[in-house]
Order: sequence, then structure tokens, then C-alpha cells
Amino acid sequence: MVPTAVRTTFRTLSAAAPPLAVGLGARTFTRVGPPARVRSIDAETHGAARCATVEVDGDSVVTSSWGAAPQSGAPAVLLVHGWQLRASRFGFLVRALVEAGWRVESYDAPAHGDSTGDRLTVLEHMAAMRAVEAAHGPFTAVVGHSLGAFSAATALHDGFAADRFVSLAAPTGFDSVVASFMRLAGISPRLHDRLCDRIARTGFPDETDLRDRFDLCRHPVPARVSTLFVQDLDDTMHSADEARALHAAHPGSELLITSGLGHNRIMDDETVVKTVVDHLGPARS
Repeated sequence: MVPTAVRTTFRTLSAAAPPLAVGLGARTFTRVGPPARVRSIDAETHGAARCATVEVDGDSVVTSSWGAAPQSGAPAVLLVHGWQLRASRFGFLVRALVEAGWRVESYDAPAHGDSTGDRLTVLEHMAAMRAVEAAHGPFTAVVGHSLGAFSAATALHDGFAADRFVSLAAPTGFDSVVASFMRLAGISPRLHDRLCDRIARTGFPDETDLRDRFDLCRHPVPARVSTLFVQDLDDTMHSADEARALHAAHPGSELLITSGLGHNRIMDDETVVKTVVDHLGPARS
């Protein structure tokens, strides 16, 4: 979470010096805080992982594997975590998927968990997905949470191969991610367009029309990929309306709206976990 002093600074700058608020916001947008600790409830799953590393743009990304070995031929699912989380945060889902016969692969994204790095964007996340695919793929299915779901969906749109996809608590696109960052940081919403444009110009210089490119309603997951969207009514990061918009933009997709779980606990809920496993279907080699 953003410290109170930082929020106060951004609120003051938003009112008194908007250009400074925009500039500072753009510089801190990709900055990641301290790595998340392994929760005690996930410690056994974390300890049971077979760990390796892959290189992603000079960073060492730690991968985690559970279930059958790659040479077994068991179908594999890739789990892509969200901001300031780590692979083991999927502990409940990992255990259910392994029990259902899946080989499960995940990774600590750059600047997260035990991986190295000092920034994370959708581009680094997608690069990590491709590196893990090269080392441990192919994947029959992908499950993502929050920024991880957004990155995974974008990768699928761009050609990442999978037959099934589950999106947990995802934003609709880049504009939504920026809006959430602004709410957390205390930046005035009236600066949204200016901040989006500054981030695009300074943080993604090689991308043209960034706000259009990273919009899942305009550039959806391919129709051949069986897709499920899950969102909670009490999610303060990305609202259930975003899931409804994504569902509408993906004809044939499924939608599950929950309540009382918020943004992260949606990954721990028994009903959500069962729905995800059911959507992925039986593990077949």
C-alpha cells in the first residue's frame, strides 16, 4: 500500500502543481515495493515447488513447478500473479490443480518474490511468460490475477498459445491500471489523461498508441480460447463492471461475480477455486 506521506504529497501536488504530480507519478508508476513474504498458509506449497530460473532482459526470474514432471506428458497450466504478489500466492489453486492432475508452472515476476529487477510492466510480464514457456511449456491453460491476468490476456491476443484462460480480478486495460494507481497514490482523477500520456511517452517509448494497444475490450483474447472472467463486487482495485465489460467483449466467455472477497482473497475462495478447475476441465495428456 502507498504510505500516507506519499498520498499527501501527491494530493498537494495535484492541486498546487499538476505538472509535478504528473511527472512524479510517471516516474513511480512501475516502481515495485518490498517483495511479498510467503504467507504461512502457503508455506508448504512454496516449499514443495521445484524451482529454477530463466533470464528475462537481464533479470533472473525464479520459476516454480508443482505436480508431474515435464517429461511425464501431463498437461500444464501457467499461473501469472499480480502486483506485489508472488507465485506461491496461488497456493490454494496450486493444490487443487495438482490434485486434479495438472502440471502447474508459475514464476515470480521481475522485481517480485525471489526474482531480480527493479520494475514491472505488462511488457516484462509477457516477456517472462514467453521465457517460462520456452523452458517449461507448452501450456494448455493460463490463469492470471490482476495485472497478471491483464498481461496474460494481452499475451494470448498477441499469439501466446493456450486453449483455456481464466482471468481473476483483471483490469480492462492500461487506462484502468493507471486509474487504480492514481487512486492508491492520491493523484487527482482530473490528471488521468495527462498521466497516461506521460507514462506512455516516457515509460514505453517503443510503443505507439499504447492506450489502444493495451485495451482488452478492443483487443480481446482470441475466440478459440475458452475464457472465464471472475471478479468480486467488493474489489476496490478493479470493479465488477470491468469484468462485465470484458465478458461482453469476449462472446462465448463465462462470467462469475462474487461478493465479500475483495481483490486478493478471490484467489483463496473455495467456490472460485472449484470454478477455475472446472473451467479448465479434466487434465488430459
